[in-house]
Amino acid sequence: TSSALTNHSLKQSKARNTMSFLKKAGQKMADVVPGLGHFTFDADLGTIFITSGTGVIGYRVAMSLLEAGHKSVRVGIWKGDREIGDKSLSAKVSEELRAKGADVVDFDWANEECYANAVEGVKTVFCTLPHMDNWAQVFPSFLNECKKARVEHFVKISFFKAGEVNNPYRKNVPFVKFHGTCDDLLEQAPNDSRISYTILCASHMMSTPLIHQGPSIRNDKKFVTASYGMGVNYVSPNDVADAAMVCLLDLKGHRNKTYNLSGPGPVTDRHVCKQLSKFYDFPIEHVELGYHDFVEHIKKLGHPAWLVKDSAAFEKMKASGIDEMASQYTKDLETIIGKKAETYGEYLSNKQSMSPAWHWPTESS
Repeated sequence: TSSALTNHSLKQSKARNTMSFLKKAGQKMADVVPGLGHFTFDADLGTIFITSGTGVIGYRVAMSLLEAGHKSVRVGIWKGDREIGDKSLSAKVSEELRAKGADVVDFDWANEECYANAVEGVKTVFCTLPHMDNWAQVFPSFLNECKKARVEHFVKISFFKAGEVNNPYRKNVPFVKFHGTCDDLLEQAPNDSRISYTILCASHMMSTPLIHQGPSIRNDKKFVTASYGMGVNYVSPNDVADAAMVCLLDLKGHRNKTYNLSGPGPVTDRHVCKQLSKFYDFPIEHVELGYHDFVEHIKKLGHPAWLVKDSAAFEKMKASGIDEMASQYTKDLETIIGKKAETYGEYLSNKQSMSPAWHWPTESS
């Protein structure tokens, strides 16, 4: 009996070694004939690179992976981020992530020279692209570097239905068009690389007012919009981060798929203003402007021209009433995370999961 068990164990070990050899051989062949990647798919997460540790989604995904015990998490940090108290946001986040065991590296989308170092030895990439100038060049260059590094899995955050050519948002908002173009490139990546993809297309983030109008809200106690009272498809970054975690931990189940993640239903900016008043614990005035006055207002906030253009285009789409249409809502988010989408009030109450920027009080708050 002992001899039989030994022989059985040897056979199992030999079979595992054979499968390992075939997988490695297949991967090398896939580098020559990329289409073979379909047959050599490996669902192991491996070393993962998260492009932004200071954003609410990237931060939460990084922390969730580390707290779940994943041992190889590399996080990109842009050191040009704003000051929080006596330290920069990047320094505070870096300390927190390193304490959990993350490998923190410098990463600046505007500096293509840092791409190769960021993805060296990486098997999985979790990509969030910020609002920034020169979008058209950065993502193709980064994706190309991922291909060179033989990255196998690529999970990307995009905008709701950005991949649909006839989507009004893609037609009218430069940032959405950019994401759509990036998604098109990523969907073609399996044809000439090892990469498989998952694209999570999220609607308007509930964090956007806090990010783009935070100082104005805190200092002037005003929330300025031009959505003409129309409902907006706001989705919680916490829910999007949860969806990303589900996809990362089940890469095979979500391989080469695109999902459209929407909020619980249309929410007016007047309602958002009420929720922000509760969050900051002081009354905030909702100022509804016409389109052109809104453009002048955001210019005065000091935003660069490209961000002014995007913000104005987004506001015009909100005012069109498109987000009140049933077609702007899907069950994708609920199906992935297995629960109802957070409301705006629930998002603001869930401070533990917020962007690191809101963990530490600022002088103005």
